[in-house]
Amino acid sequence: MSRRRLFTPNSTGSGSVSGSSNSRKVHDRKFNGRCFCWLGVTLLQSGTAMNPGRWFVRCPNWKNSDCNFFAWVDEIEGQWEGLRRALSERKMQEDANDAKA
Repeated sequence: MSRRRLFTPNSTGSGSVSGSSNSRKVHDRKFNGRCFCWLGVTLLQSGTAMNPGRWFVRCPNWKNSDCNFFAWVDEIEGQWEGLRRALSERKMQEDANDAKA
């Protein structure tokens, strides 16, 4: 499976991969741009035969973490707009935290 990385979180952000059950959880609640371990998610595109070209987000530490966060972008509330909004809100919060430091 080939994946193309589009978004890589900064050093304070990270995430992980999960099954479809976690994907449904994201659809049922507001997505905040972070995985279950509170790291920034990574945006990737699927290269599998079952989901060719389908976009998803996951924890960047999926190989080294038990976080198991995974969500298809088209299943996130608001889809691309919801993802954009969540990432923008996360960035604003990180900037505010940096300004306080």
